[in-house]
Parts: sequence; structure tokens; C-alpha cells
Amino acid sequence: MSDAQSNQNLTVGCVLCGGKSRRMGGADKALLDLDGIPLLKHVTTRLQEQVERIVLSVNEPGALHESLELPLLADELTGHLGPLAGLHAALSWARKYSPDARDVVTVAVDTPFFPMDMVEVLVSHREANADCPVICSSGDRDHFAFGLWPVALADPMKEYLLNGGRSIRGFFKDHPPVIVTFEAHNGVDPFFNINTPEDVPIALGHLAKLRVQ
Repeated sequence: MSDAQSNQNLTVGCVLCGGKSRRMGGADKALLDLDGIPLLKHVTTRLQEQVERIVLSVNEPGALHESLELPLLADELTGHLGPLAGLHAALSWARKYSPDARDVVTVAVDTPFFPMDMVEVLVSHREANADCPVICSSGDRDHFAFGLWPVALADPMKEYLLNGGRSIRGFFKDHPPVIVTFEAHNGVDPFFNINTPEDVPIALGHLAKLRVQ
């Protein structure tokens, strides 16, 4: 087995599907059409090349989520506690159903251009940083939704949430991350995310640039 295949087996992928976006008029961004393909499919296809197993963090799944025939994870902790609750559910799932997994790698459903070697690069920083989250950065901006999270953080994350913590930045106070910088490719920020209707034509332009690389 190659090192890349070994890393795939040790890492569970998790798509953070979030909820309805006010800046998108309340629509579910997972369903957003990008060049004839729903955004969720763009993201899962890109992630499937890098990991062995994928789960979807989604509290209100629809027909599209169900059609992918992937595990659908609602938050284990009640109260709509934010994205960390979705991550906690993925860590808990990995510990129970994928016991050989060492990490969960997270990606956001509205960010379809993340690097094709992202997991490999993040895992390459794992050996020297066994207990730390490894977080992506680009253009002098950290992207907390894109990271490699040790399964062992499931319990500390649960405790943080039950004690009133909500933000990823707050969680980092006791679990400081390693930051890994990724460069633009063909002029495209790999972590460009689609927040508003005005971002859609920009994303289509990025898609065209990446296809002619």
C-alpha cells in the first residue's frame, strides 16, 4: 500500500453542509447549481479522490444529500451549537465506525476548488504535530472549516461545547493549530467560497481556468 493510500485509510472526510444561507436568499448552498452540477456533488467528488470514506454533516438532509448514499450526521449535542457541533459528530462517528481512522478532514460545501492534494499535504504535517489540528490557509487568511482534526479531540471538543464554547477560534486556545499555507493555482484561491449570488459567475470563471490548467 502506498503512503497516499495509507493516509486515505486513516482519514475520514467530512463535508460541513451547514444550513440555509441568508446571503443566498435562504437557499441551501449544497443545492446551488454550478455549471450544471450541484455544489455538494462538486465538493464530494473532489474529496472522494483524497479519502477512503466520507460523511456529511447535515441536520436537515434533503433528497440530494440522501441520493449520495453517504452517512448523514446530525449534531449529537442539542441546541444548534454551530459548526463545531457538526465536527464533533464526525469525530464521534469516526471513533465508532472507522476505528482505524486517526483524523477527520473537514471541507465546506460552499468551497469547490480546494486543493486535490490537500489531505496529503495536511497529513504530511501530522507526524510532528500528533495532537494538533492542522488548518489550511491561503492569501494571509486562515480557513478554519478546512482542517485535519485528530479523532482524539472528540471528548475535549464535547466538553468545550457543553461548557458554553462555540467558536473554533476559542477551541484553539487550548488546542493551538498548525497552519499550512496553500498557494493560488492558475490565479484561483483554492479556498474561494460562494457566499452570494454575485459569487456564482466568479466561481464559473475559476472553474474554466482550472479546466485549462
